[in-house]
Amino acid sequence: MSLFSSLSIASGGLAATQARTQTASVNIANVSTPGYVRRDTILSQNGIAGVTVSGTSRTQDQTLVQNRRDSQSQSARSEVIDAVLTRSLTAFGEPGSNTGVFGAFSQFEGDLQTLKSTPESAASQSITVDSLKDLVSSISQTSAALQSERTTADARIASDIELTNQISSNLFDLNADIQSTYASGGDTAPLLDQRDQLLDSLSEMIPISVKIDDAGAARVRTSTGLPMVGTSLNLIEFTPSNSVGPTDTNELNGGRLSVPTLSGRPIAPGSGGHAMTEGRIAAHLDLRDSVLPQQAASLDTFAFNLATSFGALGEPLLLDNGAPVDAANMAGLSQRLSVNPLVDPDRGGLPSRLRDGLAATEPGAPSDDTRLSQLADTLAPFSEALGNVVSQVSVESLRAQRIHSGNVAREITLNEADAQMTAVDLDYELQSLLAIEQAYAANARVIQTISDMLDTLARI
Repeated sequence: MSLFSSLSIASGGLAATQARTQTASVNIANVSTPGYVRRDTILSQNGIAGVTVSGTSRTQDQTLVQNRRDSQSQSARSEVIDAVLTRSLTAFGEPGSNTGVFGAFSQFEGDLQTLKSTPESAASQSITVDSLKDLVSSISQTSAALQSERTTADARIASDIELTNQISSNLFDLNADIQSTYASGGDTAPLLDQRDQLLDSLSEMIPISVKIDDAGAARVRTSTGLPMVGTSLNLIEFTPSNSVGPTDTNELNGGRLSVPTLSGRPIAPGSGGHAMTEGRIAAHLDLRDSVLPQQAASLDTFAFNLATSFGALGEPLLLDNGAPVDAANMAGLSQRLSVNPLVDPDRGGLPSRLRDGLAATEPGAPSDDTRLSQLADTLAPFSEALGNVVSQVSVESLRAQRIHSGNVAREITLNEADAQMTAVDLDYELQSLLAIEQAYAANARVIQTISDMLDTLARI
């Protein structure tokens, strides 16, 4: 090997150490930059023993990244479900509490027992009617809250789909930049960081499967295989509703509520082979079309059975928009339920008719508790019935909390594992700089030695 070959090799070594120094300095400068993935300089052998800089690489495990994104989709869904069911449980009121429907029912039950013991008390009569009105109002407010949550869920579906489509569009444009930069031999690493941040945001909306091509561009499909971003851009289609009523169902069940589609295929939970099961969009769809309607139906059934049982005594104490309740019109009954105006003093009625009967035109015997006893006996089983409804809501809420806690724990574990691989380790970078400094000094020494040898030859 000639001196000039050795000089070329040492010069290549200097260039390699300079490139490694630049990579280390970029890593150190971005130690706190969100989404930054640590770089490594790629070195390869040049000729017999030389070295050349082939580029830079991002330290990343795509399998780990995919698992982390799957976990993000699961956590995003469970977070939404947990938050809504917590609010739903608050509206119902837990068994034993003095809030919500259960609290109002317990109050009415206690006031009715007190009136039964003192049927002659006008004050107790008024208090019992007021507590019945509070119970009906609480049932109505809880039903309205559930419908409001459905309307909110529909709006969130629309906004999340809009965001999903925007992210997909940005990713499609970024892919073109990545391919152009790669083709021209430029550094694609900063663009790849942007790519990964977009993919992370997308996975919170909808579960995705990602393939990376040689240039670093992302080919994105849903977890069920529908193309989103690739050689073409496919956007999700959805039509929001201004409001969601008690009888509204989605298009799959013959209703008017829109179901999101991708490439003409429905992707809502339960819609077939391309249905989403995770992510924020799936969570809001589940709430709008399944979870909240089931809770509302349970409340409507309770309200219907309570009104029917009171009506079995011969007089309808509870009405549906002023008329007797009808099993054929049960959906949304909770919001239409009202106390018969014949006992409501605010509407010209007499509270004493709880004791004397709705048709009474004159006060009855002050101590007659016959009808009050019938009302109390009729009401008694409904404490357990309402408890079952509320317990089911409570069980769903607790299950959602457990699922979300588990998902968050798994997401944290995967985030930490990903960070260990991709985050900048200052200690490692500083140690690398020491090794780079030694390599630079050694290559410089080789060049100096060769220079001295050439000078010696020149003097001969």
